[in-house]
Amino acid sequence: MKLNEVKTLSFPSSSIEDWKVAAESSLKGKSVEKLNTNTYEGIELQPLYTEESLSENTAGEELPGFFPYTRGINVTGYRTNPWLICQPVFAFSEEEANQKMHTALSRGQNAICFPASLLSGTLNNLLNRLPFKEVPIFIDLEGNGHSALPRFNQYCEKANLNTGLISGVLAEDPIAEWAAAGKLPSDIDNYFKGWFSGIQEAGGKLPNVKTILIKTSVYHNGGANAVQEVAYGLAEAVHYLNEGQEYGLSLAELTDKIVFSFAIDSNYFMNIAKLRAARRLWAMLAEAYGVSPDYFKMHIHAVTSRVTETLYDKHVNILRTANQAFAAVVGGVQYLQIHPFDRLHGTENDFAERLARNTQLILKEETHISTVVDPAGGSFFVEKLTSELTEAVWSKFLEIEQQGGILNLLKKGTIQAEIADVFKQRQRNTGFRKESIIGTNVYPNPAEKVQEPQTNSEKSTAALDIIPIPHMRVAEEFENIRLRAEAHAESGEAPKLGVITIGELKAYKARADFIKGISGSGGIGTIESKGCTTVDEVLAFVTETNLKSYCICGSDADYLETAAAFARAIKEGYPEKNLYLAGKQDSELEKELKLAGVKDFLHIKTNVVEILTQLLTELEVK
Repeated sequence: MKLNEVKTLSFPSSSIEDWKVAAESSLKGKSVEKLNTNTYEGIELQPLYTEESLSENTAGEELPGFFPYTRGINVTGYRTNPWLICQPVFAFSEEEANQKMHTALSRGQNAICFPASLLSGTLNNLLNRLPFKEVPIFIDLEGNGHSALPRFNQYCEKANLNTGLISGVLAEDPIAEWAAAGKLPSDIDNYFKGWFSGIQEAGGKLPNVKTILIKTSVYHNGGANAVQEVAYGLAEAVHYLNEGQEYGLSLAELTDKIVFSFAIDSNYFMNIAKLRAARRLWAMLAEAYGVSPDYFKMHIHAVTSRVTETLYDKHVNILRTANQAFAAVVGGVQYLQIHPFDRLHGTENDFAERLARNTQLILKEETHISTVVDPAGGSFFVEKLTSELTEAVWSKFLEIEQQGGILNLLKKGTIQAEIADVFKQRQRNTGFRKESIIGTNVYPNPAEKVQEPQTNSEKSTAALDIIPIPHMRVAEEFENIRLRAEAHAESGEAPKLGVITIGELKAYKARADFIKGISGSGGIGTIESKGCTTVDEVLAFVTETNLKSYCICGSDADYLETAAAFARAIKEGYPEKNLYLAGKQDSELEKELKLAGVKDFLHIKTNVVEILTQLLTELEVK
C-alpha cells in the first residue's frame, strides 16, 4: 500500500451495539455488563464510554477559564500560570531550613514552603533573604495562625518588605485540625471571632495572600472516598463563609482568601474528575449567595496521599506519587506537594526531597503537559465521571447542610463513622487482594527488612471532645503482620511454611508461587519440596523440615489422585501439623480433604490478612 493510500484510508464506523456484540463474543456469551465495576463512591464504571455518554451534561459547551470552571480557572491553563512546586524543606533549625530553601529555589522550586513546626521562633533566621517579591509562599499553619500571622507581619515590617508584593498562601483550616486532633476550643464562637479578626487584619497587610485553607486531606487520609472528601470540603467552606460574614467580613473578602487542599491517591481518573467536579460545584455555589461566579474561582492545592504510602518496598512510593502528581496536574491544580518516598521511615533527607521536587520538574519540563490546556477535556470517560461525581457530591453536601453542617456532624461522630466504613471496605479489598499494593500484598521482597515506623510516643492524655480522624494506610495491616514475623526472627527462628509440591513442575508451579507470594507478604519464609509422587516422599520432607504448618500445592488432577492420601499420611504420622491446600476445589473433594486433615483452602478469594494472622498464631509468633 502506498503512502497516499494510507493517508486516505478510513475504517467503517461501528455502533456501540456492534462493539457489544464483539465484546460478548470474546466473553464467551457473558453479558458485557459483567465488565462494569463499582467504586467506593458508589459510581458504576462502564467498560466503554462514547459521545452518547455525554448526552445529559453540558461538558462539551464549557471552556477553560469560564464558568463553571470545570476545565480550569485560567483560559490558557499552565501556559501563563504554571502550578507552584510546594515542597517543604525539613530541618532541625531555622538557619538550616533557610539554607535548604535557598538551594531548592535555585534548583527549580518556585514557591517558598516550610512545615508549620518551623514557625515557632522569631522567623528572622528562617526567612532571611528569601525572595518574597518574586516567589510566592505556601505554608499550612496547622492551627498556629493566631500567632504565626502576626509574627510574619512583624518580620516583614522589620525587614522593610513591601507586603503588597507578597503573594501565596499562609493559611489554616481550624475545623480540619480539630477533626484530626479530636479537640475543640472551649468557646468556638470566641475562637472564630478572633480568627476572622486576624484574617481581616492580615487582608489589609497581605492583600495577595490567602489565609483560609480547606484541608480535605484530613478526611481523605482517614479513608474518605472522593465524594465525601469534596462534600466535606464544600461544607467547611460554606461554614467559614457564613461565620465570617457574621463577624463582619464581606463575601468578597472571604472567597478571595480561600484555597482548597485535596489529597490525591492512585485512582488516576477518579482524582482528575474529583478536582474538576470540585471546581464546578464551588462555582455553582455563587448562585446560592447571589453573587458573580468570579468570586468562586477555586484555587487548588494538591498533596499526594498518605493512605497509599507503604513502609516496605519504599521506592515504589516514588512511582505512586508520580502517578498521583500527574493526576493532580491534569486535574488543574495551582499548588502541588509530593511527599518524600521514605517519609514513613522518619528519615527526612536531601535525596528524598530532591526526588520529590524533580518529579514535579519532570512533569513540568519533560512531559510538556504545561503546554496543553485542560488535557482531560473531551475525554468521554472523564467528562461523564466528572458529571456523576458532581451529582453525588452535591447530594452529599445538601445532606450535610440539612443535618446541621460539618461541625455538628463531627461533634456527633457521623462523619468519622462514614469515613471509617469506607476505610474498612478498602482494607477488605486489600486483604482479599482485590486491590494490589505492589511490594506489600503482592510481589513482596522477602529479603527486605525494615524498622518499625517512628511514631510520636507522647500521646496526649487529655479528654477528647470529638472522635479524632486518624491517618490511615491500607498497607498497615500487612505491614504489622510482617513486622511481627521479623521481630520473631530476630529473637529466635524465622517463621516458615512448608510447601509440599506434588507432581510435575508445570503442574504445581503456579500454585506454589501463589502460596509463596501470600506467605512472603506476611514475612513468613517457605521451604519447598521437590515434586512428590509418593507418600514416602511427602513424609520424608515433613520429617526433614519438621515445621508446624504445611501447604500442599499441585494440579486439580493430582489432588483428585493423591492429595487425600498425602494428607491422611501426614496427620497419622504428625497429628499436630497444620495442613492447607492451594486452590479451591469442588465441595465433594473439599469434604474428603477436610476429613483427611486439611484445615483450610488457600485461593484467590482467601482473606490473606486473616490467613497470615492464623499462620503466625500456629507458628507461635507473638
